[in-house]
Amino acid sequence: MSREREEIRSLMENIVAMADEVGRVLRAAAQAFTSCDPNSAADLYQRDEAIDRMENANDARCLRILALFQPAADDLRTVFMALKINNDLERIGDHALNIAERSADLSAFPTSALAEHFAHMTELTLGMLSDAITAFVARDTALAKAVIARDDEADDLLSGSIREVLTQDWHDRSQRESAVAVVFAAKEFERIADLCTNLAEDVVFMAEGTLLKHEGQM
Repeated sequence: MSREREEIRSLMENIVAMADEVGRVLRAAAQAFTSCDPNSAADLYQRDEAIDRMENANDARCLRILALFQPAADDLRTVFMALKINNDLERIGDHALNIAERSADLSAFPTSALAEHFAHMTELTLGMLSDAITAFVARDTALAKAVIARDDEADDLLSGSIREVLTQDWHDRSQRESAVAVVFAAKEFERIADLCTNLAEDVVFMAEGTLLKHEGQM
């Protein structure tokens, strides 16, 4: 294996390691929210800083590969997409931290429907993230396009949460505050789903050279 390919393989391994940590932070953030434990966010600040350091290291490795080897064709697309995916993973970590911080405004889930929507959004986005990274490593465009198709489900879950809040009569102040906190957390999940969709679109471009962004269809 050439030195260039070794560097690219190492880069992809680092991207996967970062994605794994982002996924663990996202699940921990969701657990902090559902347990209504604002103190859980303290540990996540340190883990988010570690993710930031991973992003910086991956950026530096990408620039090193571009400077030393001047890759072309497929390898160039791989490094370019790794730069974008690296940034999107860091942003997912930031949104996860926002979810954990919202736990300070949640005393309990005001309705079972909101709890179900939140649980579904947690598993949906974690699955989208995992599949997008698997597609990146395997250059699996079919799996990437399946991730893109699931973005509508995240939009529907957010809309359902908003409808649930708007159709209830909140007589208790703490319930109103909790309902608003759930909607804001759901919005963070919806943004994470959008970023996972970006990852999947980048995989398609990396593997096929086909741009899916802003087309409105696959």
